[in-house]
Amino acid sequence: MEGISTMKPETGRVNYGGRAFHQDATEAMKGDIIRALIETITNSDDAYGDKDGKIRIEIEHCHGPWSVVTRDRAKGMGASKMRAAFGNLGGRESGFELGESVRGNLGRGAKDLAAFGTVVFESISDDRYSKFTLDPTGNYVLDPTDRKVDTEIRERLGIPRGSGTVVTMNVSENIRCPQHAKLAERLSKHYQLRDILADPRREVMLVNVGKDKGVTLRYAYPSLPVVFQGELSIVGYPEAAVTVTIYRNEERYDDSASDDQRPAGLLIKGRRAIYENTLFRFESNPMAGWFSGRVECSYIDQVAAEYDRRLVARERQDDRNPIPIITRRRDGLQPTHPFYKALATAVEKPLGELIREEEKKAKEGSGHESSKLRRTLDALGRDIARLIDEDLRELEEEGLVGAGEVGSSIPPVKLIPEQAVLYMGEDKTLTVQVRADLKLTEIDVEVDPEGVIAIVGETKIALTPHKKRPTDILVGHVLVRPLVEGKETLLSVRCGSYSAVGLIEVRAERTEIEIPEPETLQFERDSYRVAVGKNKTIHILAPVELVDKHGKDVDVRSSDSGIVVLAGGKSLLRLDEEYEFYVGEITVDARKLGTKAALTAKLGSVTATCNLAVTRDEEGPSIEIKIDDDEAGKYRAFVEKNGQRVIIRIKGGHPAMRRYRGSPPDYKGQDQPLFNALVAEIVADQAARMVLERKFPVAGAEQLDAARFYAEHYAYLSKYLTRCHKTLVADESAD
Repeated sequence: MEGISTMKPETGRVNYGGRAFHQDATEAMKGDIIRALIETITNSDDAYGDKDGKIRIEIEHCHGPWSVVTRDRAKGMGASKMRAAFGNLGGRESGFELGESVRGNLGRGAKDLAAFGTVVFESISDDRYSKFTLDPTGNYVLDPTDRKVDTEIRERLGIPRGSGTVVTMNVSENIRCPQHAKLAERLSKHYQLRDILADPRREVMLVNVGKDKGVTLRYAYPSLPVVFQGELSIVGYPEAAVTVTIYRNEERYDDSASDDQRPAGLLIKGRRAIYENTLFRFESNPMAGWFSGRVECSYIDQVAAEYDRRLVARERQDDRNPIPIITRRRDGLQPTHPFYKALATAVEKPLGELIREEEKKAKEGSGHESSKLRRTLDALGRDIARLIDEDLRELEEEGLVGAGEVGSSIPPVKLIPEQAVLYMGEDKTLTVQVRADLKLTEIDVEVDPEGVIAIVGETKIALTPHKKRPTDILVGHVLVRPLVEGKETLLSVRCGSYSAVGLIEVRAERTEIEIPEPETLQFERDSYRVAVGKNKTIHILAPVELVDKHGKDVDVRSSDSGIVVLAGGKSLLRLDEEYEFYVGEITVDARKLGTKAALTAKLGSVTATCNLAVTRDEEGPSIEIKIDDDEAGKYRAFVEKNGQRVIIRIKGGHPAMRRYRGSPPDYKGQDQPLFNALVAEIVADQAARMVLERKFPVAGAEQLDAARFYAEHYAYLSKYLTRCHKTLVADESAD
């Protein structure tokens, strides 16, 4: 027919260019050579399997470009195997998909090593030599055919007989080479390598080329008492087998969840790989630091392999396995995966019980403070909380790179955050920081690939002075909008000859928290704080059947005249059609500071109670400072967080504290200037740490060296210490 085209639609495949290859590899490696070494060491370990074998790592520390060489004498590989393993992205070549006891799952593995520079893979297998060279943009050169190995090749590769593989990373000079001793320490304690380094069949040697003969890396699991051991059933996954072993550490550890060397935490292990070290939802609970252990679950690997199988076969994914469970970024398992959530819920039950026992012990060991010291600590808690809150608000406002930095120590261009998650239906603002001394006025923004997110407004954005650092930093704000769920894209910002790149992930709409239907008459919360002189609205909940029986009129009374229930304490319940239960509200007037009262609501013969306290501030920042009688190993203090409640617990039993506090039961030194000065220093130190943990939440994210860390720490410490000394140490005492 006239006017109808007979041309067939064009089909094809999206080209994955060299720029995208390099950006993706760089995102996976994050500029950390430790990640690269974990890749090469685990690959060599997988190649040996159950056999004995040595792995040799050679580091050539030098100015300019440097090299990292990993050697093993395992089974090696031929040219065809190299082409399949290194020449294809996302392939299923490791044997993981067949259920073999190997770690490879993402189909990228060793290819990400090219993030650091050109990588050369050389191997001997069946007396044949093969070579594969991969550059940072994904281009490779493969020797056309395997050739007979000769003596010169064997001597150069250090494989005098049999098979083996040598991986040489030619690292570009802009990648920092860590100190050798620090490198050895990080590798020997890294949670992903612990099983390998504890295996008597494996010998891993780290050599500083030209400087030493090498040191053998070893890890010895400590001998600790078992406090829980058993197999757990996972709700929704009856076929999953999970064995959990929990130990109690000799001391309580206070290391961050991002610390890959921390002794505390439960190692989640599949058939062979250790995927992460976690304390699940108890990461912020200081008592969780008493525990370490293992969660062994080979079913994780089955879940990962089944997702890949269905993807390749173009089959519909199982609702119980809708997304990959292993993260692309090598940061552990995907916490939003249904199986991970179910696994966490199961493990948190025995772990939570153990933590509650430790909390009970800690409370029993609470200290004996004089009334004078108690009043002083309460006042200091309020003051220091306000200071911390001010600093945290400044960080949230524009994500300042670092206090005290000037000139070239600030990156030319920085995107904050560098990794962002967007939820469908929610726009998000990203911040770009540019050094003011570059004399630039605007930034250009682009997205690659396009279509995953949209830039709201212009792609050319003007820079303005930073509110707190107008002479050092300029800022621009990029508003982005998610378009396609379940996809990732790169957002690039360019300013003059400088640029920065961030990874943007789009997820489904946030799951609304389901409010459980009340079983009887109840207040929305068990306790409230109300600022003196302020009013507060409090909600009352009731199930439909209770209202049908007793009506909708609720009477509310306060046990203390310092808190008055307005409107005569009368509340009318109204049906909330969204949640299908009744909700009422009352307003209280906080008239007297320090009042603690119980509110009692009555509906027919049914009553409900909640507690109220009148404070200087309402639900704002508040820190309690407590001195306990016990000790916690090397720690003088730790921070305990429970919802909005923050407690700095100073361990009065620590040797440094006992000396100045005095002997029980009177602790006569606790009101003396020397002891108070020590408390001031401890509180200021913990306050500075709280801010730094929020400011730099991910280890290595800002590549903090020791000098910068101490500069950051002392900047906050000086600020807080001034306030702490002013409150705790009277002027006449300091004379």
